[in-house]
Amino acid sequence: MDYIKNLEKLLKDDVLVEINETINGIKSALDKKKNDKALKEELKYMSDVKKYFDEVLIDIEKQSITQEEALDIIEGLEDMKVENQEV
Repeated sequence: MDYIKNLEKLLKDDVLVEINETINGIKSALDKKKNDKALKEELKYMSDVKKYFDEVLIDIEKQSITQEEALDIIEGLEDMKVENQEV
């Protein structure tokens, strides 16, 4: 199984789309509450998450990620998805 291709598809079609939507929602909320510290922290966190996954995509393009690393990231994403569904 090609975990790298699966990861790339998952990031482009699902994860980054959702992260971008979340970031836009936080920015909209910040337009209304400019001094909301919690929103600012959430925006920074989500921006850092986006940056990490953007870097993973760059590593995929450079072919500098292994199948094992891709599988680890996929499993981490699946764990996060399960945790979010439990909340």
